[in-house]
Amino acid sequence: MLDKLTEDQRKVLLIWFFILIFLIVAVSMFARYRIKSMFNDEVDKQYIKVTDYSRYYTVLNILDKYYTTIYNNNAEDVLKMLDEDYKKDKNLNKDNVLSTLKTNTSRTTYKGSLMCSKRLGKGHTSYLVSGNPVGVNVDKSYDDIFYEVELNENEMTFSIKEIDASQFGGDCHA
Repeated sequence: MLDKLTEDQRKVLLIWFFILIFLIVAVSMFARYRIKSMFNDEVDKQYIKVTDYSRYYTVLNILDKYYTTIYNNNAEDVLKMLDEDYKKDKNLNKDNVLSTLKTNTSRTTYKGSLMCSKRLGKGHTSYLVSGNPVGVNVDKSYDDIFYEVELNENEMTFSIKEIDASQFGGDCHA
C-alpha cells in the first residue's frame, strides 16, 4: 500500500507521523506532571514567616470570628472552631467552654503581630500566630496570646488551639 504512494504523499504521511508522535509524547508528559502534582504531598520542615497579606488577614479574620463567637456566648460554634485534640486535652464541652475561654467581659478583637506558616500537606497548612486581644471601643490591650490555626483548603475548614509561647518559638523556626 505504501509503495503505491507518490513521493509527496510519503513526505506528508511522514510529517503527520512525526506530529502524532510529538503529540503523544507531549500529552503523556503533561498527564504525568498533572498526576504527580495532584498527589504531591510536600510538607515543610520548619515554619516560615507569612508575607502574603491575603493569607495573613484570612487567618486573623478566623481569630476575630472566634473572639466574636466567644463574646456572643455561642458555645456550640466555639466548640466547632476548636481543634479536637485541644478540646480533649482541656476537657472542653458545651457546658464549660465559654467560662474556660472567656477571660474578659468586654468585646475584643485579636491584633496579630508575627505569623508563621508550615505546609502539612496539599491544601493543609498550619499557622502559628503571635498577638494580643484588644478591646473594641475601649483603649485596652491584654497580654499576648499565641494560637495555632490549621487551615484545610481541601475541605474549607479550620481549627484553632491556644498554644504556649514556648511552642511558638519567638521566631519562624519552630
